[in-house]
Amino acid sequence: MITEAQLEVESLGRTHCFELLERICSSTELKRAARLRDFLRYVGNRSLEPNGAPISEHEIGLNVFERRENYDTSADNIVRVNASELRKRIAAYYATEGVNESILLDIPLRTYTPQFHRRAIAAVPCAEPPAPVTVPDIIETRPLPTPSIQPVIKWWPRYAFPALSLVLAVTCLFLVFRGRVTQNDLYAWKSEPTLGPFWRGLIESPRQTDVVVADTSFSLVEDILKKRISLNDYLNHDYMRQIQASDLSPDLKKDLQTIASRNNASLGDFRVAQKILAFDPISKRAHLQYSRDYRPGAIKTNNVILIGSSRSNPWSELFQDRLNFILDYDPSMSEMLVRNRRPQSGESSVYESPVDPGSSNGFSVIDYIPNREHTANVLIIAGTTSEATEAAGEFLTSEEPFHRFQDRLQTHSLPYFEVLLKTTKLVGTPLSAEVIAYRTFPDRPIDAH
Repeated sequence: MITEAQLEVESLGRTHCFELLERICSSTELKRAARLRDFLRYVGNRSLEPNGAPISEHEIGLNVFERRENYDTSADNIVRVNASELRKRIAAYYATEGVNESILLDIPLRTYTPQFHRRAIAAVPCAEPPAPVTVPDIIETRPLPTPSIQPVIKWWPRYAFPALSLVLAVTCLFLVFRGRVTQNDLYAWKSEPTLGPFWRGLIESPRQTDVVVADTSFSLVEDILKKRISLNDYLNHDYMRQIQASDLSPDLKKDLQTIASRNNASLGDFRVAQKILAFDPISKRAHLQYSRDYRPGAIKTNNVILIGSSRSNPWSELFQDRLNFILDYDPSMSEMLVRNRRPQSGESSVYESPVDPGSSNGFSVIDYIPNREHTANVLIIAGTTSEATEAAGEFLTSEEPFHRFQDRLQTHSLPYFEVLLKTTKLVGTPLSAEVIAYRTFPDRPIDAH
């Protein structure tokens, strides 16, 4: 049976409710409160499920606060205490950052299921008409006294005002000139023949662009467990329960829980993200996101740039079935490699990083494709090492190598593509990347406007 709350969600638009939920989770009130943010995200997503059942205190204790299956809610009040604090922070959000929100989210007392409502517009009280002013029929006038001051010098306005106007005009021209010079320096990439059209399709898109960095804590947990963890298990934190249910020692389980609770990312990933965001540092449409905090609803509507392979950024898993060059992990060698699903003439089926004590070698893959709904663009940047990922980012943000790749495609505008790069860093030299193989897709990229 569809409840009144579910009908309200449908009338507001489920996507709009998801977006509101993400804005609150990303707000100042919850930015540094990871457990409260997980609490809100869990109950919020559950409440937006079609025909979702009421959310119980016991369910939240298990899935958010990692309590045991048989824990006693009457003796352990962690859910109730955090729910009270969460309600205060939601109220604080609507009093500050969310003052202009058109949808209200609240968690009624004695329940844990969020409700969404259309925000009522407060009525503006009508101003009372001013009291009538009585004007006398005759106004008595008296002559003003003759001033006793000396006559004002009349010549100075004739010269002072033009001089002041000239100074202001010169200052304005100087500021305009400096502003244009600064803007040209800041946005020099827009005039580049390859970088300009490519990045405008992402940075200047009317859609929001999410730059999502990988979760290296997650890949470390996979290393220790020696098994892959699916995106679904990653999203619902089921891998945390798998840790507790495993045959590992209690000490190792505790260590894994500590590792999994940390928000870590590689330096190479952040450097790539920094280069991308520097294209338009004042843009309000590009947002840096952490893989663990990202939500499925956003990837359907926003442009997304995923930094890292599916092993450390599970969101890349959503697109692997459409790609040819796949980053994979070889547990026997404890190293990353690239698999070529359909090798062409002169290509290998597997690319492994050669061992060279005098250099750092690796491979990286760049994928530029539409999302599954064909409503936005997806860019995946991943490498066998952190340095390889950084080299791929350098390739994408530098005109010369990127333009050579476009010339190789013999096209005036870049199509959707995937490219395999061999990356090298000799001692004392910068990173370099060489195109080894590539594929193109027939679909035309979604324009920026």
